[in-house]
Amino acid sequence: MGSIAANPFQDVPAGRTEGLEALITQFREDTDPNRTDLLVGVYKTDEGKAIISTQTLGASGGCHVGAVMLKNHYGPWKENGNPEIFLPSESWLNHPFLFQSAGIKASFLPYLSSKTNKFDFASFTEAIKLLPAQSVILLQSGAQNPTGCDPSPDQWQELASIFIQGGHLAFFDAAYPGFASGDIDTDLEGVRLFAEREIPLVFVSTYGKCFGLYSERVGILSILAPSEEVGKRIERHMKLLARAESGAPPDFGSKIVETVLSDDILQLQWRQEVRDMANQLKSRRIALREGLEKLETPGNWQHITDQNGMFSYVGLSVEQVTLLRNKYHVYLQDSGRISIAGLNKFNIDYTARSISAVVKATKPE
Repeated sequence: MGSIAANPFQDVPAGRTEGLEALITQFREDTDPNRTDLLVGVYKTDEGKAIISTQTLGASGGCHVGAVMLKNHYGPWKENGNPEIFLPSESWLNHPFLFQSAGIKASFLPYLSSKTNKFDFASFTEAIKLLPAQSVILLQSGAQNPTGCDPSPDQWQELASIFIQGGHLAFFDAAYPGFASGDIDTDLEGVRLFAEREIPLVFVSTYGKCFGLYSERVGILSILAPSEEVGKRIERHMKLLARAESGAPPDFGSKIVETVLSDDILQLQWRQEVRDMANQLKSRRIALREGLEKLETPGNWQHITDQNGMFSYVGLSVEQVTLLRNKYHVYLQDSGRISIAGLNKFNIDYTARSISAVVKATKPE
């Protein structure tokens, strides 16, 4: 298993940037008030640690670039020649394909309890404890897709300790900040905790959901570097990867985000709109649960309101999902995942009645 290295990116080579350094210099010398830096920026803490960031083509692009970066430069993978990432068994459908396309094996960890439709924290953490040292594990920061089940603040603390003990790297996918609690900062507390405890991490996020910029592909990839020097090396390789992936990222969406976040009034309005959206999702969950309970639908439906965000695992079988589609024209994935965002005041009652009828019709005698 080998010893646990404190700096798994310490051996990242210096790399080369060719014409990009000239572009950075040109940007810094540009005095136009409308100049916009879409290259790579570096933030350093007082202790000299850096978070290296680059714009990406949404979170999908960020996951792919992060995967390639790890495959090329993550020390433990280079040593054992076996790049492997561990995903929750219930994760976004595209996650395994993204990593497999980069030549990385995707393996799975137990995440959701099929009995309670809730986060199975005990099974998840026990599986992590059995992994080889310095494993790479994907986590979602909040409003987990597809289950809507997130760790509690205390569970995030315990997860952080387990990661430290195993020397693991956290690959964060933050696609829905604000969708769980209604507050961006609250939904990212787990990421902030890992960074503060200096756990190696790759952070990917998108502004597509929380800004409604789906088609603009505005994403970000950040890597926590153990020192300024290592950060500079990572930055150079990220520049090369960005050039290889897309040449240059689109700037229209990023300018919208920059404009809103740079203006106190606009940012306050945006945060309130995200909060309103999260509250709307919660109210739809309540309405669906109350509808099912009013109809005396067999089973416990509390998990619908315990879960967060846009999606819910309602706990339906493939047989029940198929019957919902064919007889009642209510469409959801075979896994039983429903999009809470697809519910509204015109179809919630019908959806509840349809689910109730299907559950009653397939209930074992």
